[in-house]
Amino acid sequence: MINRYITILFLLVLPCTIFGQGQKLGKVISSGLTEISGITPYSYEHGYFWVHNDSGDKAQVYLMDSTASLQTIIKLDGVDAIDCEDIARVNRDGQSYLLVADIGNNTKNREVLHIYMFPEPKIDFNTKEITIAADEITKIAIKYADKRRDAEAIFVDQQNQEVYIVSKRDFRATVFSFPLPAIGSSELIILEPKLTLPFTFTTSADMSLDGRFILIKNLSNVYLWQRELSEPILTTLAKPFKIIPYEIEPQGEAICFDSMGRYFYTISERPLGLDSYLYRYNY
Repeated sequence: MINRYITILFLLVLPCTIFGQGQKLGKVISSGLTEISGITPYSYEHGYFWVHNDSGDKAQVYLMDSTASLQTIIKLDGVDAIDCEDIARVNRDGQSYLLVADIGNNTKNREVLHIYMFPEPKIDFNTKEITIAADEITKIAIKYADKRRDAEAIFVDQQNQEVYIVSKRDFRATVFSFPLPAIGSSELIILEPKLTLPFTFTTSADMSLDGRFILIKNLSNVYLWQRELSEPILTTLAKPFKIIPYEIEPQGEAICFDSMGRYFYTISERPLGLDSYLYRYNY
């Protein structure tokens, strides 16, 4: 609860920046969705999104529609979720996979963190709950080479299958990357710092499916990079970014592009009982 009050205070003292009006698509009303921390589009039908809560929830992801209404709950068998902070997807050998990043580490008490990768299920909307079997889930173990860190943002380069993590509480957000391991791999991946960015408190990130745009957000701003397709991701991120219009949310932690590359979406937690909405933005 203390963290919630700190967040509200942080928002109240933010300097003026460039904000814009997002289109409210729907209000979150499900009692199970109180701390949404990650969002990514559903692969099999436009207008649906996978979301998840952060610390305090079970190992679950939720499918919602474009009005923010809950459709289906996916349970991850054998996963002990601690603090899942972001979600991404990747296409590998014609199969879409979801990556749930259990990388939150507020108290720095975890040395090894995990990202859970599993086949994205195609949903029968008459089914309200399904389970992903433990043997279908790859547990990717990661450890920072220099020190323990808290992070809430990941994205995947679809072209070269590289995973990127952006730290949260470093004074300058630090970027890490690693190649997506093979299905079923159990190796421990050691992450070396690759780049720092001139902002902090990063809460989410995404890359458009065509590889041309990268979004990173913190509580107050959304940062956009446009990329030449032949350009390395780190080269793009080292260049100046654009701060694009964004309407501050109660505790806005999640962002994603849509499947068609036309819009990006944000959604927030519900601190102190405040309302949360699914927003859509042009960019």
